[in-house]
Amino acid sequence: MEKRLPRNKTLPLNGPLPFTLLFILCGLTCASANQVIVPEKVNAVLGKNITLGCKIEVGSNLIQSSWERHLRSGPITIAVYNPEFGISISKEYAGRVSFLSASVHDATIILEGVGFADIGSYTCKVSTFPLGNMQASTTVNVLGM
Repeated sequence: MEKRLPRNKTLPLNGPLPFTLLFILCGLTCASANQVIVPEKVNAVLGKNITLGCKIEVGSNLIQSSWERHLRSGPITIAVYNPEFGISISKEYAGRVSFLSASVHDATIILEGVGFADIGSYTCKVSTFPLGNMQASTTVNVLGM
């Protein structure tokens, strides 16, 4: 005669299964705490400066942060901060873009003398180890006064 376990039997609270479930749950919730935070949109006044904020809240080592602008022809990199190699600004934005205070927790940039050509989508990208890449995008609108 074959013995069957009751259908409502609970899992034991010791052994490898509860540890594995806890590890998976922590991986899902703890990884979501890693963030790149930018405003949803930024309004600028024609000819004035704007700040594109990018706060980095990651629990791993920052390798590099950068800002990209999305054009019809594809994305272009505006500015890059690398803790080891410093700051790099693209030729197209030299003299107009600077980091507010580049650090492993802040990739905020300032864009000077904003014009209608600056309207569009911008993305702050962060590369970390061992978590990989994260990003967040904002939209810039320019108001004529």
